[in-house]
Formats: sequence, structure tokens, C-alpha cells
Amino acid sequence: MAFTTIRLRNSNKYQIGKEYKIILKKNFKKNARIEAIKTIYFNQINEFIAHLDTGYSAHETKNIIKKMYSKVNLETQPFSFILLKTLN
Repeated sequence: MAFTTIRLRNSNKYQIGKEYKIILKKNFKKNARIEAIKTIYFNQINEFIAHLDTGYSAHETKNIIKKMYSKVNLETQPFSFILLKTLN
């Protein structure tokens, strides 16, 4: 199984091949490894990217990101569109 996430670009934290524990609301869900990373900008989040990542429209996804990163200049901040693969 694979899934995506959109995060502020941080090449020290997010690297292809790196493994992570996926935790949701303080509960461990699974282990996953980054398979690919694409740099995108807020204005490039379209229906395709939004639906893959959140299941919501581009408009709704952008509103979620605005809430997550309320203190960030979204017009200039690069993001990482990250593909992760579930392990075991």
C-alpha cells in the first residue's frame, strides 16, 4: 500500500529511502518508507494532487494547508509532495 503527504520542504528530514513510524492522534499506525519526493508550490496544488493526498478538492486541501501552516508564506514556501510505501 502506498500513500502521499504534503509537507514543508525539508531535505534533512524527508529523504528517499528513509523510514518513518506513522502516528495519527498519538497512535502508531504503521511503518513506511519514502519512495519519491517532488517539490511543488502552493499554487501548483491542483485537483489531481489534492485528491491523491487528502481525498478533498484543491480548494479544501489548500484550506487545510493554510490551517496547518498559518505562519508560513505559502506563496514562496516550497513543499514536498511525498510518496510513501507501507512496510510489512
